[in-house]
Amino acid sequence: MKFSQILNLFHRDRTRFAIVLAIITLIGLSVVNHYGLSIDEYNHMLILRWNWEFIQQGKPMPGDSRFHGIVFNSIAELFFQIQYWIKNYSFAPLLGEPYVESEVLTYNRYLTKHTFTFLISLITYISVAGGISLLYQKKWAWLPPLVLVCLPRFWGHSFFNPKDIPFAALFTLCIYLGAYVVGELKKNSSPLYFWKIKRKTIWAISYGILVGLLSGIRIGGFIILGFLGLTSLLLIPRKNIGRSLLSYFIHYSLMTISWGLTVFCFSPSSWSNPFQWFWDAIQYFSQHEWAGTVLFKGEQIKASELPWDYLPTWFLITTPIIILVYFLLGLIGLVRTYSQFRDRQKAYSLLLILQMFTLPAIAIVKGSTIYDGIRHFLFVLPGIAVIASVGLIWSYQQISQLKFKRALVAGTLLCVAIVIFDMVTLHPYEYIYFNRVSGGLKAAQNQYETEYWGLSMRKGIEWLNENVKKDTVVVVPAPWMHGLVKPFAESRLTITNLEQNFEDLHPEESDFYYLAPPRFNWQTKICSERDFVYTVTRQDVSLTRVKKCQSKSIKETKARIEKSSDRLSL
Repeated sequence: MKFSQILNLFHRDRTRFAIVLAIITLIGLSVVNHYGLSIDEYNHMLILRWNWEFIQQGKPMPGDSRFHGIVFNSIAELFFQIQYWIKNYSFAPLLGEPYVESEVLTYNRYLTKHTFTFLISLITYISVAGGISLLYQKKWAWLPPLVLVCLPRFWGHSFFNPKDIPFAALFTLCIYLGAYVVGELKKNSSPLYFWKIKRKTIWAISYGILVGLLSGIRIGGFIILGFLGLTSLLLIPRKNIGRSLLSYFIHYSLMTISWGLTVFCFSPSSWSNPFQWFWDAIQYFSQHEWAGTVLFKGEQIKASELPWDYLPTWFLITTPIIILVYFLLGLIGLVRTYSQFRDRQKAYSLLLILQMFTLPAIAIVKGSTIYDGIRHFLFVLPGIAVIASVGLIWSYQQISQLKFKRALVAGTLLCVAIVIFDMVTLHPYEYIYFNRVSGGLKAAQNQYETEYWGLSMRKGIEWLNENVKKDTVVVVPAPWMHGLVKPFAESRLTITNLEQNFEDLHPEESDFYYLAPPRFNWQTKICSERDFVYTVTRQDVSLTRVKKCQSKSIKETKARIEKSSDRLSL
């Protein structure tokens, strides 16, 4: 092949997108093992075992786990088992207690799941590329994935978040494919496919299954059916409206039935009474009672009593400014060109707006319990990436002179370079990014939640592995935080927590180490400020800290812990 032919290859629409996606994939796979573990991963690792025990023994599932489907966790476990079999020609212990297993097996299980989570996130990049192709042809398909990569909160979560990233990925895919479903259902006729079934019927059933899989990750995914219904009604043909409504009713009924059956299959706790289970699940997640407090604008506020501007503020301070600017321009461009769109483009535009604004607006109006910043609303970010891409394309097309086009591109690239620089300096904690107009991470310290997942606990325990002697006791704030450090801790370290009886593990007078992230003032619970021996930092901001606690007797330490017990409860 001649050089000119190779060069022409890079000008093809699909090639440019494939190159961008390949680069994103290679970078992601090369850094996936840099990330620590998040707080939620422990429970999500156990959800399969709890469901299995429920099916076999009728044993009740703890907490709210009965409302969580097993779609992602089942496929992730299968992914791990296949990988394990390839290496060992046998299957790993299935559904075992993660921290009863060997640390090596536990770590490998987590690493495989992190890899799988990242691979699932690639669905989002493909979906936003498809969305912009609907609006502005395939030649721009490469742009939204790059914009999405430059949203640090999305990229950072893509490696360890076991629920919000899979939900965002399938949610975005449903929005993209929803435009095709609306277009298909709007047609007066439809060709026959398998077993003499009409194509629109296959689309309806298949889409219902997809939304069912989405709801099997988080039950709130069922709202997609409402989005699709509303969009279809807004675009319904004015001719033969009665016939169109009848066709819609039939196909939405099929869609709803296939959705319900899919959710039922992946939610074992619903098998005895699916309707009651669904109602209870909706009630639970819409009125989720989380007893913790949230750091917002320098104050600790109950998660159920947050001011209305909590979500808007978080989106404004955690989204790069260049993307916010193009997002606003994109909304203007979308409104101005909407009348020129074909039905499928209009459907996608409407679904995109519903994706970004509906659920956040409901949460604000209802005063829902919210915490962890925008973590529960990561599915909004792909929509922002698409609209920002629209803004960039529309702005570029409005400029007629080449020199101004070049200036726009140069200025955009400079701003993007600054965002990428910030992401590199934060790595592997990109999810704690704050934009520079808000003052960055430095200004956010003590004002907003920063390292709330506890990922940096890995670096703390790795430092202890290298710097402390044998039989050292390491204390973490709470029992459920063992899972953040044990897979990385050497066997010579004893991991305990503030609620455990020290005398069983630490009978003699001796030093011990205290390891804590910044949330809930955990770092100040015990020992003095001068006892810090190591700190994980990013951009001059302290994340996890390690204290060497020296006490004359273990009773003195226990008394100090008991004295602060009222402040330890979450």
